[in-house]
Amino acid sequence: MNLVKAFAAAACLLASTAHAVTITVSPGQSIQSAVNTANAGDTVRVLAGTYAQKVLISGKSGSATAFITVQGDAGAIISGSGLTPSGREGLITIKNSNYVRVQGFEVTGLTSSGSNTPVGILIEGNGANLQILSNKIHDIKNTSTCKDPCSVGAHGLAVFGTNTTGVTDLLVQGNEVYKNVLQASEALVINGNVDRFEVLGNNVHDNNNIGFDFIGYEGECSGCGDNDRVRNGLVRGNTSANNSSTTNPWYGGEGSAGGFYVDGGRNIIFDRNISTGNDIGFEFASEHKNKATEDILMTGNFVYNNREAGLSLGGYSSSAGLARRINVHNNSFYKNQGWGTEVTLQYKVTASNFSNNIFFGKGTAAESYQVEGTGNTGNNWGVNQWWGTSTSSSGLPGTLKISNPLYVAPATGNLHLQAASPSIDAGTVGTPLTGWSSPLWTRYFPSGAIPLNGTQDIDGQARIENSLIDLGADEYGTTAASK
Repeated sequence: MNLVKAFAAAACLLASTAHAVTITVSPGQSIQSAVNTANAGDTVRVLAGTYAQKVLISGKSGSATAFITVQGDAGAIISGSGLTPSGREGLITIKNSNYVRVQGFEVTGLTSSGSNTPVGILIEGNGANLQILSNKIHDIKNTSTCKDPCSVGAHGLAVFGTNTTGVTDLLVQGNEVYKNVLQASEALVINGNVDRFEVLGNNVHDNNNIGFDFIGYEGECSGCGDNDRVRNGLVRGNTSANNSSTTNPWYGGEGSAGGFYVDGGRNIIFDRNISTGNDIGFEFASEHKNKATEDILMTGNFVYNNREAGLSLGGYSSSAGLARRINVHNNSFYKNQGWGTEVTLQYKVTASNFSNNIFFGKGTAAESYQVEGTGNTGNNWGVNQWWGTSTSSSGLPGTLKISNPLYVAPATGNLHLQAASPSIDAGTVGTPLTGWSSPLWTRYFPSGAIPLNGTQDIDGQARIENSLIDLGADEYGTTAASK
């Protein structure tokens, strides 16, 4: 009987892939026509050249063993030259589709000057097992000069779960998103009813608003209730650099663009990312009254030379939302100070935990910590290291380690530890997080326990060596992580 079942399964697999074909598109031909004919297992191969056309992948479904792949050869450019968006529209749009992969394109040049929202690559509606891999997305623009509260925007790469089925099991990996003119919007955004996502190894830089944004409660899915929010996501190994709203007319010159921002999302891990040159390195907040960003783990990140703040938490005013159960451990900060500082608590930060971090500020050690608002309760501070222009430490929370961490070359972003660093073996291993229920977490953490300090440091080395752990994102030494 087992042999019969095995034979049947093999026959089913062969049936799903035996007729898979590669449909080749050359310059002057229609990518859309090729997409329309693609079935499970097929690849639409787009040869090098410039294609001034929009592509819509709608109602298409591959399978777990037979994705529909739309792939650009090196030099395949999808251009918005001469095209205009209709409403919110991508040069490549995936809508209500499953097991679809878009890979290898340069996507550029779609522009609006008003209420229409141009997007480089857009996922919208619902979909399962969608992959956006190794694309370059740039110069997507909304050139309107109107100021808040008008509604104008653009996105480089955007995912919107807009119905009750939503978007699940999303992979966004290896993309470069840069030089986009965004106005009120974000460079790489995941919003609405999106559950289980991985954002891995992307480089988002030199945009005029937020780099990475993970959003809830904006009404993208009007019938979703509490599921109108992104949840259960891993954000690992990404770089966010030089994203700033200081030249953005919608903000009137205010610098408030986060490198990594969560506004209403939950159960998201930020692991081994780099944030530099943005207005704010990381921000965990909620813009919506009585709504929360919650259950966030930030571990093993380098955060340096951001213009206004390294980490900002909580609502921007007493009437906005809150941030709760935010876990911030083993991160390395360096000289992030403007209207904020290395770590800034705004309004209603609750039940959050901070340990094993290094905060190296522009001012005194004490000036690396700032409380701007009220309602911040139940927060726990373990051992953290503080340093600056002097050892003044009045008002700092938790168990203090006031000493120079001896970063290797912090001005240029090398926040690794020198051999003589007092940060080495000075940390404490925290109790793992439990109760995060999702197939995504079961896959990454089969035991059900999520290590509070991560399993690897910023370079992929073992996070804990001989039962000891360093402060900051770098574990000094060369011990390889177990696989």
